[in-house]
Amino acid sequence: MSAEATGNTRAVVTPAQIAEILVTKAGMDPAVFSGNPDSSLQNLEIDSLAVLELQAVIIERFGVEIPDEAITMTLGEIAAVVNECFEEVS
Repeated sequence: MSAEATGNTRAVVTPAQIAEILVTKAGMDPAVFSGNPDSSLQNLEIDSLAVLELQAVIIERFGVEIPDEAITMTLGEIAAVVNECFEEVS
C-alpha cells in the first residue's frame, strides 16, 4: 500500500489530479477538461473504460474506492469522495 493510501504524508486530492490520472492513464486529451470544471465525466464524453481505469488508479494510489456512478460525477465531486474517505480514516 502506498504512503498516500496509508495516510502518511497525504495531501488533499484535487480535481486537477483526477484529470491528470485520466490524461496519463486513460489517454484522455487534456483539452477536454479546459473550461469544463462543472461538467460530469459523461458530459465530457469520457467513456466507461476510462472511468474503470480511473477507479483502478485511485484504489492503487489512495486506497479509496470511488462509486460505479462516477461517470455522472464531476472531477471535483470525485476528488471530494477521495478526500472524504481520508477524513473518515483520520
